[in-house]
Amino acid sequence: MSRDAQEEDVKQVYGEIASAYEVLFPVLHRYEGRVERFLAEAVTPGCRVLDVGCGPGLHTRGLDASIDVVGVDLSPEMLELARQGRPEGAWHVHSYHRPFPEEWGRFQVVLAIGCLDFCEDLPRVLSHLAATLAPGGRMLFTVLEQRPGFEGHEASTREVQTAGPAVTLHLYSFEDTARAVVEAGMQPRDYVHAPGWVQLAEERTMWFGWWDVERG
Repeated sequence: MSRDAQEEDVKQVYGEIASAYEVLFPVLHRYEGRVERFLAEAVTPGCRVLDVGCGPGLHTRGLDASIDVVGVDLSPEMLELARQGRPEGAWHVHSYHRPFPEEWGRFQVVLAIGCLDFCEDLPRVLSHLAATLAPGGRMLFTVLEQRPGFEGHEASTREVQTAGPAVTLHLYSFEDTARAVVEAGMQPRDYVHAPGWVQLAEERTMWFGWWDVERG
C-alpha cells in the first residue's frame, strides 16, 4: 500500500473518532503528566509552539494567550475541534512525511506526541521536524519502541484493526531513534521508556520511547 493510501486510512480512522476523542483520551492514553511537565519547562511567554498530529488540540489548548500555537493533523474533523478549543491558533492539514512550509517560520517548542506511530521513515520525518525548530528549540516526541522479548513490540511493524480500515504501526529501536535524532541535527536531553496508549481490542498497553531533544 502506498504512503498516501495509508495516510488516507489514518485520516479516516481519526475523523470517525473525532467527536468521541476527548472522552476516550483518558482511557486510551497513559501519558502520566509528561507532556504537561515538558510544556511547563520549555514554553516561555511569547514563544511559538508547533503541535504535530495535534488531534483536537488538547495539549496546547490551555497555553497562555501570548503563545503562538500552530497545529497540524491529517483529519479536518480533529482540526475543527482544535480550532473551536483555541480559535486564535492556526490549524492546518499537513503530513509530517512532507517538509513543513517555510512561511510558517521557526518554533521554540515542537510536540509530536502519539502521531509518529504511523511514521514509516523516521530519519526523514525527524529531519522535517528539526527544520522547524529555532536554534536552541526543544521538541518532545514519542515513538513506539521496538524491543525484542517485549510482547507486542518485537517487530518493526504491526497491523491494528480498527472499526474502519486496518492501519500499520511502525516501531523503532532505541538505537535507530537515537541515530535519527543526531542525523537530524538534534541532541537528546532526556529519554524514558514508558506507557503510551491502550490497545483496547487486545487489552495491551503500547509503550513509547519518550524523547526530549534540542536543536543546536
